[in-house]
Formats: sequence, C-alpha cells, structure tokens
Amino acid sequence: MYHLSDFLDPNDGAGIAERLFNGLLVVLIVLVVAMTIAGTVPSVQREYGGAIRAFDYLCAVIFGLEYLARLYVTPLRPGYGSAPADYWRYARSPLPVIDLLVLMSLLVPGSTALASLRGLRLLKLLSLLKLGRYSDSLQLIGRVVAQRAGELLTTVLIVLVLVFIAASLLYQVEANVGTKGFESIPQALWWAVVTLTTTGYGDVYPATTLGKAAAGLIMLFGVGMVALPAGMIASGFADELSRLRQQEQSQAPAAPPYRFCPHCGEQLEGQPTSH
Repeated sequence: MYHLSDFLDPNDGAGIAERLFNGLLVVLIVLVVAMTIAGTVPSVQREYGGAIRAFDYLCAVIFGLEYLARLYVTPLRPGYGSAPADYWRYARSPLPVIDLLVLMSLLVPGSTALASLRGLRLLKLLSLLKLGRYSDSLQLIGRVVAQRAGELLTTVLIVLVLVFIAASLLYQVEANVGTKGFESIPQALWWAVVTLTTTGYGDVYPATTLGKAAAGLIMLFGVGMVALPAGMIASGFADELSRLRQQEQSQAPAAPPYRFCPHCGEQLEGQPTSH
C-alpha cells in the first residue's frame, strides 16, 4: 500500500515510472477533452463516432483503476483512517467527486435510444480539473482561491445584491415607458449583468433621461465592485509566492563560512585550517 501511495503522489519527487504514468494521464485527459469537443461536429461524429466511443471506454478503464487505487490508499492520507466513514469522507472530497463524474460521463452510451443521457457526456470536460492533481501551477491557484474564499464569497454576494438593485431600479424607471428589455425585473437582470461586467452587448439599454442617469451611476459604482475579486486573487498570488520563496530559502543549505579572506587570502580568526 505504501508503494502504491507513493506511486500515485505526483508531488513526491517521482521516479521515471511515476513521471511516465502521470504524463500518460495528462495526455489522456487532454485527448478526452479534444475528442469531446470534436465529437460535437456532426461530420466528425458520423465518421469517427465509434473510435471516439472506444477511446472513451479505454480511458474509463484507466481512470477507473486510478480512482480505485486512490480510494484504496485512503488510510495513508493525513487525517484519514481505515474505517468505512474515512473512505466515504475521502470519496466525497472535490477531486474524487470529479473523478467519479468523469467516469460516469465516459460510460454514458451514445445511442439515440438514450439521447436524454447524452448531455452527461459533456461532463467529460470536467476531466480538465483533474489536471490540478498533476500541475503545481493549478495547485497554486487552488490554494489562493481557498485562502481568499471568505473575501471572495463576500464580494460575490455584494455584486449579486448590486445586480438586483440595478435591475429593480431600471425596471421602475423604464417599464413605465415600455422600454424593451425592462418589462420585468428578471428581464432587467440581463441588462444589469451585461452592464456591470462591462460586457456591453448593446441589445438592451435605457431610453429615458432618468434611466440613463441612473445607469451611469450604477456603471461607475459597479465597475470597481466587479473588479474586486481580481484584485483579491492577485494579492493572494503575491502572498503565496512570497511564502514559497521564504520556504525555499529556509530549506536551502547554508553557505559554509569563509576560512580565508576572499580578498587577501589570510586565514580568518576562529576558522580552522583544512588538512
């Protein structure tokens, strides 16, 4: 079990066999996503649909064995034991859930008789999230988002409140004059989201002078609020990179003290002479 746990850990200074295995999984993940996207083209699906399904089943076998192996070594993970509840707790954690969803999507048949289930096959795109297990950069992003989760959630809630306020306000102003797109608050929500995210499709816009003035104030106030999450994540990246640099410096071997002056060559006081 210990050897299997080390083999499955991509961050333990893997040997050549582990690097090849992890590289294989990364290649399969990329190919699964690429074939899923290509398979939505009718001509590709007609000509290569059978080959794509065969490849899906092959990947399902490989990913399934990996999933079972990771579940098997659960007792060796920090904070887990060998009780059934520990296995169940690990199975409900984010990455194993993603692994299971990807497995389900790979096994969904492509026949027209089960057309209602074929939408589940797009869950194969979730396999991109599996790359986080093999990429230090993606793991860094995950740590930053986790560290800033509280602030990000607060900001998202504030933005949602602002969106509803903006939609309600413009509805009150524009609905009375019959402006298209503001017939109800749910319809006005589309304008609010497009405006506050600075997308600006231009398909819906206020027509009255009061509505334009209110929209201008909402835009000026909303741009800063919507940009806050990006600033928080950037700050989190800076903090995490600084912590990693400090960790690397603390783990680096200390330079040996000079026994001789680097300028004149004289032996320094208190330093023994080498023999």
